[in-house]
This record gives sequence, C-alpha cells and structure tokens, in this order.
Amino acid sequence: MVDSMRRFQNKTTISTFIAFCALFSVFLCDKSLANEHKARPSFDCGSIISITQTVICESPTLSALDFELSTFIDGLRQLLTRTQYLVEARTFVAKRDQCVDNIDCIEKVYESRIWRVRSRVGDVSPIEGSWVNDTYANINIVKLGSTYRLNGFSPESIERYCSDGQDATIWRSGHFDIWDMKKDGFTYSWNNECEWTFLISNEQLAISASRGCIETDELFLGSYRKGEPSDLEYVCFDR
Repeated sequence: MVDSMRRFQNKTTISTFIAFCALFSVFLCDKSLANEHKARPSFDCGSIISITQTVICESPTLSALDFELSTFIDGLRQLLTRTQYLVEARTFVAKRDQCVDNIDCIEKVYESRIWRVRSRVGDVSPIEGSWVNDTYANINIVKLGSTYRLNGFSPESIERYCSDGQDATIWRSGHFDIWDMKKDGFTYSWNNECEWTFLISNEQLAISASRGCIETDELFLGSYRKGEPSDLEYVCFDR
C-alpha cells in the first residue's frame, strides 16, 4: 500500500493542483504501473521512427501505458469505420509525438487517451472517475492495468482558507490490486489501524472509516456524487 498525506499552504499552489486534477481526474503519476506491467510497447522498438518512440521503449512506465492502450484497440475498431479509426489513431500519435522526449507529457497523453477509449468500449466501472461532496473534497478512482489508483484531497476548512489563504489541503493517494475491487465497492487500508470503506449505490459513493483512523480522515467521509473538483479561488470569490 502507498500512503501519503501532504499539506499545501500556498493558495496558488492549491488552485493549480485542483485545476490539474479537474483536467486529468486522479490521473496523478504513480510509477507502480511499471512494476506491475513488465510489458513491451505495441510497436517494434527495433525499428523506431521517432524520438518519442525511443523514450517510450526506454521507459517501463510508458511501455506499460502503450501496451495498456493496445489492449482496447480491437474493441474500439468495432465502434468506428476504418477511416474514423485511422484519423483518431493519427491524431493521437501526432499529439503524443509533440511531447518529443518529455516523459510527463507523454504519460499524460497516454492516460487521457486510455480513459477515453475505455469509456467508449464500456470498460469503465461505475465507481471509477471523479467524485465530489458538499465540503469541496474530491476523490478520484481510476484503473490502469491490474491496478486501481486512489487519490483524494480536501480543504481542512473552506472558511479559514478563504479568510487568510493559509489553510492546508489534505491529500491522500494510494493504489490497490483489481482483485480487491468488489461489485459494489472496496475497502482500502491506509495502515494497520485505519481502513476506508467505499460503497456505491444509486450513483452515489459513500465513504466510511474504521475507528483507528485520525481526525483528518473525517474530512473525506460521507456521500459523494460524480463531478469535477471546484476551484477554491472561485469558491472564495463568490463567498
């Protein structure tokens, strides 16, 4: 299990982080994918034709992402004409190659593409995606390969944050195996004493915690609905 809790004290940093999450939903970088998927990319590394392909072949993480994307191509072909598929594929490759040798850029392009393709072929489970509650907490759950990524953040107090700009944001992130995911949710252990239980019903996500959790865990408990996280700058502006 991966467990992290960070505090962002700078108001601009928090807004930037939230905007990033809104665009890429929990696709926050986690190198565990490379460890779990020892896969080669879908193209032949022996006949590389671009700088970007060279970078992909040299990176276990990017190779795994390319392999992951290739597993959904047959399903996508069933939904598109040959011309539509080729246009989409060429557009993706062109966007990917614009990153040149920027690994973070390439990774984001792949993750965004995988999410869209999985959504179209019906591979996304109901619990995946971005979830928000009435106190501006956000939870993101996304599957890549045999791993689910779990990310969340919440302001300690929106009132204090808006009044002095010094409030902290609590951030949690972790990952777990797909075998731990049940039909209606899952349980995630942050440590030997604290567990969160995620249950989905009627398009609502409910999070509860065990007695061993700490006070800041309570910021994430309760009912969530599907949605993108709010920009706290705008929230404060309207108050």
